[in-house]
Amino acid sequence: MNGMKVVIVGIGKIGGELATRLLKEKHDVTVVDEDYQTVEDIVNKSDVKGVVGTCLERRILADAEVEKADCFFACTLRDELNILSAVLAKKMGAKHVVARVRDPKYLSSLESLKDELGVDMFFNPEYRTALEIQQILKFPSAISADSFASGKVTLTEFRISENSPIRGVSVKDAATTAGGQMLFAVVSRGNKVYIPSGDFVLEANDLVHIAAQEKDLLELSKRINVFKQKARSVIIVGGGRIAFYLAKNLLEEGVKVKIIEIDEERCKELAEELPKATVICADGTETDILEEEGLKSTDAFVALTGIDEENSVISLYASSLGDTKVITKITSPTLAKMVRMLGLDTVISPREVIADQLVRFVRAQQVDDGAGINALYRIHDKAEAIEFTVQEDFAGVGIPLKSLKLKNNVLLCGVVRDGAFILPSGDTALAVHDKVLVVTGVKQVTELDQILK
Repeated sequence: MNGMKVVIVGIGKIGGELATRLLKEKHDVTVVDEDYQTVEDIVNKSDVKGVVGTCLERRILADAEVEKADCFFACTLRDELNILSAVLAKKMGAKHVVARVRDPKYLSSLESLKDELGVDMFFNPEYRTALEIQQILKFPSAISADSFASGKVTLTEFRISENSPIRGVSVKDAATTAGGQMLFAVVSRGNKVYIPSGDFVLEANDLVHIAAQEKDLLELSKRINVFKQKARSVIIVGGGRIAFYLAKNLLEEGVKVKIIEIDEERCKELAEELPKATVICADGTETDILEEEGLKSTDAFVALTGIDEENSVISLYASSLGDTKVITKITSPTLAKMVRMLGLDTVISPREVIADQLVRFVRAQQVDDGAGINALYRIHDKAEAIEFTVQEDFAGVGIPLKSLKLKNNVLLCGVVRDGAFILPSGDTALAVHDKVLVVTGVKQVTELDQILK
């Protein structure tokens, strides 16, 4: 698969992460930013081309060879700049253009104007991150939970404890113990990641990703002694955009939401925009405030301040108090790794969440018709879960899985056909239009045929 020419405008956290990920996938990346030092730093550290200047100048975009770009991403911090530069890039010849839009007032209107503007996709890191957190709160027994095929199959991460009934048990027997209707897709042990065979034996502290329907995962969590009820009350510290989107979605589900925010003006805004939420104007990093507002009795605690260190410390404190589900937003990969070692398993990074979405977009464009890939989720950097729609030209249509020659480190974890979940067996044969969840250690898979030898 040939690499694509990609231009990224705005080299902040999102743009920088995207550039790094696309370089690893052997794409030709050019970055554009108004700040000379930012461009110089990334050019010196990696094999990208750099252009300094504003993305609204045709001359600057011409220097970045936008007219030859397969994909153009506008990732600056200013919505208007992203929208206008994406429109300009399209007019100059870029094949596919994507713009970051953070303001909720813009986003709903712009979706209906995509065709007129010529923009292929708008993305919102804060909204996407809120959806990730919301999914975890639906299933707080897990470290992470990702839905595929419109929620028909869920890939959920658990840690095997010392006293777990499936510790020291083979994956095949563990699935039977858990009820049978699930597949152990990935096991992370230390720095190693395995796509396990049935004889693989689970050990204490293993992180396991299990594919199944939500009801079967709930039963599993009970059988391995990690069950927690779906969160019905949530405390959020930090009142930024992620908190707004998360609170709005949770309130619509009937969840009680309390937001603690230190800025008085922001508190007023949140109280007006979210009248059903309880908004507290206070310093959420103070332990007295947290206890006074009911931290010990809430189902879940989400740390969403703009400072990683604050989120880490208050999450560790919340985790020490009892059985509350704790979710922590951390941008720094180094700090995220450290706090996981200290026991904070559920760590969310907005830039990683959105990079998965944008990398999936690029891979979809590598296929001639752009069809097939529906969702992409990285698992600890060494494996990926990818949802495909089976196309008519897939070589494996109608052939039982036991007769297909799959590449090593590939596992079909779930099939959704006509809205019904099928746990794959050797006799399962894929049909056109099936939604298929594939877990793979094979790099840069862009279409379903690539899982075959």
